[in-house]
Amino acid sequence: CEIKNIQLVQQMLQQYYKQGHLNSLKDNELEKVANDFDALPIQFMNFHGPTDITKTLEIMDSAVYNDDVQQIIIDNLQFMMPMSSASSSSGTKQGFEKFEYQDLVIYQLRKFATERNVNIILVIHPRKENDLFPLSVSSIFGTAKATQEADLILILQKLKGVVSLDVKKNRYDGEVGTVAMEFNPTIRCFCPKAGK
Repeated sequence: CEIKNIQLVQQMLQQYYKQGHLNSLKDNELEKVANDFDALPIQFMNFHGPTDITKTLEIMDSAVYNDDVQQIIIDNLQFMMPMSSASSSSGTKQGFEKFEYQDLVIYQLRKFATERNVNIILVIHPRKENDLFPLSVSSIFGTAKATQEADLILILQKLKGVVSLDVKKNRYDGEVGTVAMEFNPTIRCFCPKAGK
């Protein structure tokens, strides 16, 4: 995970509240919001930084089996890449070896989702590209396996000052398109732009 759980939970709690800033609440009001949020069926893996796919799959399997987890969000694929046994002095996998491993990770996640009948949302950062042009499916980092295995591809991007959410692939009903988004600072969340 790219963000520590405590920071993630603070943001999610603010998004859950939706009625203003949490710091304006009295202690008993804040406690009620926190208790309501705590009752939601959300669990967190306690990883921060690069994590081996085998360990991740073991934790996911336990959560699906023991807690009936049906939706898993992994942020992000780049943190699933190992930092050991590499051919570079920095300890990162290089060249084709890195992309082969990425394909293996995607294969294992797809297999897991299919066998356990769960939905996995996998965040993948785009390649470094010119900010003047819209991102496309080919902008997704790595090989084509990530986009081939995906049932749904969403791209969140800012282009010429406009933030949009683009549905680039939709295996469910084929519907694709773009939704203009705007940031709501009160709930710290991007929402569809009014009137769009």
